Amino acid sequence: MIEGERASLLLAAVLGLRIRSKHDGTVRLAGTADPRAMAALVRAVDRLEKRMRALGSSDLADQASSYAERRGEAFTIVAQRAMGAYGMTVAPWEYQLSDAS
Repeated sequence: MIEGERASLLLAAVLGLRIRSKHDGTVRLAGTADPRAMAALVRAVDRLEKRMRALGSSDLADQASSYAERRGEAFTIVAQRAMGAYGMTVAPWEYQLSDAS
């Protein structure tokens, strides 16, 4: 269990993600997976992000500016925990990044 969700569902969602290029030159993660797996990933990230927010600053301006960063960090932590539970050390999209170089 990771953030109250089954590690196998979280890993299935993580494995369904791929890098998508945006018009402005940045990239984002997107993909399709079993709806249950993606919902589990969203719930786990939500729970962790809320805990991170509770531990962080109470300044509203600071919270608003760091929401995306905190959300990204929460996703990274959940994804790493899910992969680690199954002995994976490299995320699937990291292979895409190395191939693009």
